[in-house]
Amino acid sequence: MSDKIRVNGNTLSWGSIKLKINGDRFTGFTSISYGEKRERVYQYGMGPAQAPRGISRGKYTPDPIKLGGPKSTFADLRAALAAQSADGRSYGNVVFQIFVEYVETDDSPVTVELIDCFLTANTSTEEESADSLKEEVEIMCMRVLKNGLSLYDGTEGAP
Repeated sequence: MSDKIRVNGNTLSWGSIKLKINGDRFTGFTSISYGEKRERVYQYGMGPAQAPRGISRGKYTPDPIKLGGPKSTFADLRAALAAQSADGRSYGNVVFQIFVEYVETDDSPVTVELIDCFLTANTSTEEESADSLKEEVEIMCMRVLKNGLSLYDGTEGAP
């Protein structure tokens, strides 16, 4: 199946994004980045061709997720996560889910599930500017699903 043919209409853009963390929608973030890779390596043997004899199943690694935005949005995020912790304060102990949805009427919808996440780093740099003060957090996750599909080998079910 190929992609849609479009004449005019809206394509996916920043305004198309809806982000939920543990089911709660957050609208203040100004950036998000995520990625994943499956490192596969060739297996060689003897022979005149010196060509690969096979390839490994690979090692799946999700990249750190980075969220950026105003300080107030991160204060709300940390408070929401801390409320779910055993002591009501340790937001770094809470495992959470991130659901990102990209939707436009004239384009194919895209969903991204960032599964079993935890916050691992806070970064804040203040400088004189007309902009509002911003922060960035780094989040690790265990898996990424795009429209329910996985880069990792899921033949025996989800890890």
